[in-house]
Amino acid sequence: MKRIQFGLLVAGMLSVLSTSAQETRDVATHQHTWFMAFGNHRLSDTWGVHTEYQFRRTDLGQDWQQSLMRIGLDWHRSEQHVVTAGYGWIRSYPYGEQPIAQLFDEHRIWQQLITKSKTGAINWTHRYRLEQRFMDRPEGSAWQHRARYFVQISWSIPNHTNWSISAYEEAFIGLRDLAMPVINLLQQNRLSAALNYRLNNGTSLQVGWLQQVLWKGDGRAENNQTLLLGVRHDLDLRE
Repeated sequence: MKRIQFGLLVAGMLSVLSTSAQETRDVATHQHTWFMAFGNHRLSDTWGVHTEYQFRRTDLGQDWQQSLMRIGLDWHRSEQHVVTAGYGWIRSYPYGEQPIAQLFDEHRIWQQLITKSKTGAINWTHRYRLEQRFMDRPEGSAWQHRARYFVQISWSIPNHTNWSISAYEEAFIGLRDLAMPVINLLQQNRLSAALNYRLNNGTSLQVGWLQQVLWKGDGRAENNQTLLLGVRHDLDLRE
């Protein structure tokens, strides 16, 4: 019950902050499609490897939005607690009504803690992530720092144990000086719901929807609707 109350409190706070952040901004809306591949591969009882690639497209898949590759080393403190550190390469493209000036690459170092628990039939996942981002833009390179908080619930459908429904909320907070803290606290917020199917070979499939809100440093914003198509394949090499 405490976890449910905490999740509702976080969602309510994010809703208030999101409304305040959008009140004075020029907001553009886009339709994206994200193709995603994930894997968490156990090397031993303690160590594992995280792999990830996301092929992000805009205009219902017609043009590039972003290419994202992420890899990390997992430390399994227990089945409920996993610490990961890794590297990410991201290429961002101009798109939509508020395009960036030119495509650019980002080199990202990241660290995270994942905790898992269960309340009745509901599975909870909390993820706390820090990111150090080297933005290699043509007009000049710079470092940015960011914190992310992710909370997800999932529920297995009775009598159909291979099927499940999940939903998550994730907030992105820029670690920088803020002239207007209430308006500029959040850089991005994501709200998602998905249907998942687990195969018997360690593979699972996902189709879902994501509302992505971006608040930009120049006073503009995006409110994007995104189709999610994902596949996860986890290897267990301990045997």
